[in-house]
Amino acid sequence: MEQDTTRGAKVSKSELITMLAQVNDGDPRLDAVGAALTGAAKPEPVSFKLWPMGEAAKETTLSRVTLWRAIKEGRLHAVEIRKGSMRIPDAELRRFVGGK
Repeated sequence: MEQDTTRGAKVSKSELITMLAQVNDGDPRLDAVGAALTGAAKPEPVSFKLWPMGEAAKETTLSRVTLWRAIKEGRLHAVEIRKGSMRIPDAELRRFVGGK
């Protein structure tokens, strides 16, 4: 029996396989499960932070104009949370800064 720490209950192998089969391939939790089962190093936790444009500019030392231009050109992906209000996902901001 495997220990399910999220609920504190025991989970059988077949139940665990059933739960894993329902998870999408791109789900970052699969990396953590794989690492736990193989003894590999744990992947970095996934951040769901959405950066406002001003904070993203300060964090990266880029100007807001540079960020807006990158969004317009399709080099940086952002989320419009309401008309005229954009947020940049943390992973996307890290990708952009690391690969620009």
